[in-house]
Amino acid sequence: NVRFVALVLILMLSGCLEPTAEDGRVFTVETLDRSEDAGPIYSMKDNLSEGPVLVLFIGVGCIGCKDWTDDLREHHEDWMAQDPPLQIVSVERYLRFETKEDVAEEFGSPESNHYTPWPIALPTEDDSIQRIEDQTNLSQSIFEYYGLPGTPELFLIDQDGLIRWESTTYYPTENSIEEIENAYKTVI
Repeated sequence: NVRFVALVLILMLSGCLEPTAEDGRVFTVETLDRSEDAGPIYSMKDNLSEGPVLVLFIGVGCIGCKDWTDDLREHHEDWMAQDPPLQIVSVERYLRFETKEDVAEEFGSPESNHYTPWPIALPTEDDSIQRIEDQTNLSQSIFEYYGLPGTPELFLIDQDGLIRWESTTYYPTENSIEEIENAYKTVI
């Protein structure tokens, strides 16, 4: 009986001893390597050291992605001027089916239909999510970590690498920008 009581106490207390906060996650992946991408590799950890990051999963054939891109572009400069800046990264979701050239044509240059003046990341299905502290690759892919997102899907990542907000609409609504800005205010 003493052993049973001791076991129950250990089980009850073990929850108190274990850290419950989820560790932050980041990714480091190839970009289109335009000037807007600030190099051939996008490091979320480096960007989070400057401020929160809004992740937008995109696809070349995704109409909602294009609407989100156009809406976000209207606010990008103002958001980057804030302290800390609210940064954006577009993440190509379907590199298996859409080429880097397709992405560049649709989103990559000022002449594109849906020009993206922030980094465009190009992860593959094999790119791993990383622990923020040491950027160790974990067994989960980037896409698995974000719940195998469809497109468009947006996530606001705080400076600790934690997901703090997620979009719920295919098209931006009249309240979408306000939602993002309110989420930003809660994480700074």
